[in-house]
Amino acid sequence: MKTKETTTSHHTRTDDDLFIVRMKTGVYETKPEAEENGEALMELLGDDTPLPILIDFSTAGGQDIETRRFYAEKSGRWCSRAAILVGSPVSRVMGNIYIGLNKPLVPTKLFTDEEVAVRWLKNN
Repeated sequence: MKTKETTTSHHTRTDDDLFIVRMKTGVYETKPEAEENGEALMELLGDDTPLPILIDFSTAGGQDIETRRFYAEKSGRWCSRAAILVGSPVSRVMGNIYIGLNKPLVPTKLFTDEEVAVRWLKNN
C-alpha cells in the first residue's frame, strides 16, 4: 500500500490496485488543490493504466465549479471509474451536481455504503 497526503486529502493506492481518496473534514476545495490531488494520484499510479477510485466525500466542505470541471475533464488520466461516497446533505448535493452538470468522462456513481462502492469498483 502506498499513500500520499495533500492539502485537502489523503490518497492511498491499495495492494489490490484501487485508489482511495479521503477528503479532509470540512475542506472546501479549489482548482489549485484539485491539481495537487491529480499530481499525487499520478505519482501513485506511476506507469500503470488508470485505476478504479473511491472518493470519500462524506465530510468534505464542497468544491467550486472550476474544481468540478477539472476533475470531470482530467480524472480519466488516473482513474478508470469512480465511486463517490457521500453522507452529509452537502456531500450528496455536491456529488449530484458533479455527475449531473459536469458529466465526468469515466463511469461515476454515488454511494452511501463503502463496501457496496468497493464491490461496484471491483466488479465493473
